[in-house]
Amino acid sequence: MNGLAKTLLLASALCLLSGMVTAKEVYIYCQNSAKCVHYEDMGKSQTDAFYGQCNGSVPIGMKMVCHPVKGMTCTTPIYDQGFLLCMCTNWSATKKQTATIDVLCPTAN
Repeated sequence: MNGLAKTLLLASALCLLSGMVTAKEVYIYCQNSAKCVHYEDMGKSQTDAFYGQCNGSVPIGMKMVCHPVKGMTCTTPIYDQGFLLCMCTNWSATKKQTATIDVLCPTAN
């Protein structure tokens, strides 16, 4: 990751922690499926927090992949109070953009 992207990601995180920016919370409940895909239209200069679960929990082997487009950044998913969480920011001040979030659930053998 280049220096500018790291700086922008850090600035976004600091703003969120300080309460300057309120992130929209989006919950993705993947039920009885190996993969759920969520598309989120993000407004200009908007940050969203995406929370994912598989069948009401975060089972061993669950993954969450947050796909930003050009002009957008997403954090690496982390465990947060019963969910996997990633945050995406649309840095464009002029256009809306779409983030794609994949929730990958382990299948029972």
